[in-house]
Amino acid sequence: MFNFRRRPKAPAASRKGSLSRKMAVALLPLTLMPALLVGGAAFLRARSLLIDQAVGQMSTATQSQVSALQSWAAIRQQRLFIGTQRRAILEGTAGLLQTPSDNLGAKVRQELGDLISSRGEVLFSEILIATLPDGEVLVSTNPDRGGEKLTDLSATVLQTAGTRPIFGDATFSPGSLAFFSLSPMRASGSEVADAVLIGVNSGTQVARLMEQLQVYWERRGVYRIEPGLTYLAVAPNILIEFQPDALTPRTLAGIDHPVTAAPKSSEPTSLEYTNPDGASVLAAYQWIPEWDMGVLVELPSSDVYAGLYSLASFTATLIIASAAVILIVTIVAANRVLSPLRSLSDFAARISQGEWLYRLPEDRNDELGALASAFNRMADELAATYQSLEEKVEERTRQVRTAAEVARAATSVPSLDELLRRAVDLIKERFGYDHASIFLLDDAGHFAVLRESTGEVGAAMKARRHSLEVGSQSMIGWVTANNQPRVASDVSADPMHFKNELLPETRSEVSIPLQVSGKVLGALDVQSKRENAFGSENIEILQMLADQLSAAIENARLAQSSATAADRARLITRVTGELSGLLHYDQVLQTAAKSLYHALGQPDIMVKLVIPGDSEDREVVPSVDLGVEKE
Repeated sequence: MFNFRRRPKAPAASRKGSLSRKMAVALLPLTLMPALLVGGAAFLRARSLLIDQAVGQMSTATQSQVSALQSWAAIRQQRLFIGTQRRAILEGTAGLLQTPSDNLGAKVRQELGDLISSRGEVLFSEILIATLPDGEVLVSTNPDRGGEKLTDLSATVLQTAGTRPIFGDATFSPGSLAFFSLSPMRASGSEVADAVLIGVNSGTQVARLMEQLQVYWERRGVYRIEPGLTYLAVAPNILIEFQPDALTPRTLAGIDHPVTAAPKSSEPTSLEYTNPDGASVLAAYQWIPEWDMGVLVELPSSDVYAGLYSLASFTATLIIASAAVILIVTIVAANRVLSPLRSLSDFAARISQGEWLYRLPEDRNDELGALASAFNRMADELAATYQSLEEKVEERTRQVRTAAEVARAATSVPSLDELLRRAVDLIKERFGYDHASIFLLDDAGHFAVLRESTGEVGAAMKARRHSLEVGSQSMIGWVTANNQPRVASDVSADPMHFKNELLPETRSEVSIPLQVSGKVLGALDVQSKRENAFGSENIEILQMLADQLSAAIENARLAQSSATAADRARLITRVTGELSGLLHYDQVLQTAAKSLYHALGQPDIMVKLVIPGDSEDREVVPSVDLGVEKE
């Protein structure tokens, strides 16, 4: 509050200094307001883009986890189907259905034990055979199960092939989650299934599965994602949690969680909320309708917004520095001359309103002319500073937007080739670099093969199938061997730079590995004709792009692997179905040859039947050669 009491007259110098301070205080807010508004708008925009990028990454991760769950179940389902085709299991089950026997049960139990593991990997906690439709256990790898009833599995579920997650099964998983994989079989040769082969995964097996789903227990991109967790949500209000260094999952039953109250969408959906521990998190979830179970990924909001800290500190420093410059210049100018206040006030008002081109006339040779020149220089500096800030914010926004476009392409572009082509084109166009390439390792992992590249040079390199050996004296060879990014600010001084005759003008280069969970898939290589073209912020954005591309490449390979496994399972099912019911070996051989011909597309299929046991096997029926009897 101002004090208007009469005071002693102060010396002129004192009054002059007081007026200059008042002028500085009056002009400072008007000058800094545009910078504050621009800085705040840029901060909010960057925050929105970071959220969009994080949501895109988490949605992609959720989709990959759902695919991994389904692939995990498909592998075990296929293993059980193979078991239902074993003669020893079929005959042993038929014998147990007619007359239970301890000796026969022991033989069948041994056969079931062989199904538990495959290639050194334990696929099931326990395997058993139960009768249909009452669900009584005939034999199990656990000898104590004989004669028990599967009360929590309905007759409909028992007679349907597939995998079902069940929570709180009284026999196998009281108070926890277990996965049941079922494969009905006709052991007695009847028209309907009379027994079912069941593989159970519970306890440590479920813990091992959930540990594989924890994709955020490592550092990827610019985020600290170690605190992120993946949950399994079971309807209606149960969450299965797995913490680091835990031996078994933890069940959170009956809790009031936002995901349990949200719509059960089969597409990736994002949420932002405060979790039961009181931490603000960003989450993405996807529901699997046939299992009535969802996958939930949580990431702390503090990690999502970590990239904003550098932008906030830069903006604050710029505003403080601008305020200090304006304050000093205004005080000096006011002390030298106070009379032409109208022109100075008009000048300050115009500058504060963003008229950066307005200047004071400098036609005087006295102190006023010098003051006008000083103010004009200040206006030049402010305009340059404002423009520099806008350019940096625009460049950062463009980079983050490019990363978001690549993330969207990773989820929307069905073709991996199209995704890689779009990625290198975006990197070259939006960042202004001269050349961008993506290398992927071959099946043996010995060479990094050029998969996509920009421009005519890239087309020429692809045409000649350009590749570099892992560990060779090149940026790509070093990066794929060490799984670390490498920057060459001056390629002439970097011994690892590979001199490509098609790119003679390259002056700086950066290579970033494409990797998932420590497994190297290839490398992203970007080149520029300028030295020192790659700053720390550029490398951070390129690292984010590389992580997104790595996830997309891995998802494409997982999808291809799942499709191949499904095709093989369908082939086995179809051939088995066509052979069932045939009683004469001529029909069996002819049908088998035709089925293999149509399935494999081979021009010559020959099936022979021989009787073993003699010194030389004797052919007892003519061979069936579909190369002669093609349809």
